[in-house]
Amino acid sequence: MAVCPALRTDAEEKLVATAETQRQRATAMVRTQESSLRKAQKKPRRKDASWFFESGRSVEIVDWLVSHPTEREQIDWMADQVGEVCELLLNQNPHTHRRLADHFWCDVLAALARVLDEALSELDSLPGELSEAFISALSERTWEAVRNERGSSKGNAPTRRQSTQNDSYRIDEDIDAGLSEVMLKRAVKELVSILLSGVNEAAHLTLDNIVLKLRVLAILFCPDPYAHRAVWEECVVPLIKQGVVIRSKSYAQRFLDMFKQTWSWSP
Repeated sequence: MAVCPALRTDAEEKLVATAETQRQRATAMVRTQESSLRKAQKKPRRKDASWFFESGRSVEIVDWLVSHPTEREQIDWMADQVGEVCELLLNQNPHTHRRLADHFWCDVLAALARVLDEALSELDSLPGELSEAFISALSERTWEAVRNERGSSKGNAPTRRQSTQNDSYRIDEDIDAGLSEVMLKRAVKELVSILLSGVNEAAHLTLDNIVLKLRVLAILFCPDPYAHRAVWEECVVPLIKQGVVIRSKSYAQRFLDMFKQTWSWSP
């Protein structure tokens, strides 16, 4: 449940103040960016994209989390699991922070959201409890989705000039840094197993509502959603279509109209 302002601790007050500062900054920058939009523009400029997403994360998603305390607690729990698996992987493979920070965890969350969405469409009815075999199969499918995405993505946003685009695929850079596919697969399967076990246990998640939470968490985790094809396609676009978390305030309506379009992604 939300904490009454009068009962907040000093630490909580500081967090509220920080959040409000970021909210005001994002709102102001979106309004400034919107005022310079060209009428004939066919796709967002880089700053248009950056501030659209920052507005979504700093204002709309925060508002949604505040008004949905149960979902917020569940997303916090999921984020903690990502942190623990990441810490374990880093302890086993020191000096790989940069590679794991290159959209790896949001790749995993986006992939799991996609796999679960597909699984739900294939099931005649939702299982009351997930079997180990079912979780194992979903873990394997999630790793394959992560492997395929990192093997076909170089991290170039749709607006990036060809002369400045990245040349290496993410999976190749992972391996060059010492993160073998065996290591990454083990981490992915461990995280998926933990998250899906939450459907059965303490997190009180259900298979049909975990997809929304995975999408929200992926957007919060992602360093740059517009440069991350998987997060854009598997998380941002579905949430825009649902209008649940990313609704867009009136000042960002023109951004929302642009981002509803289908963009042509180069690797």
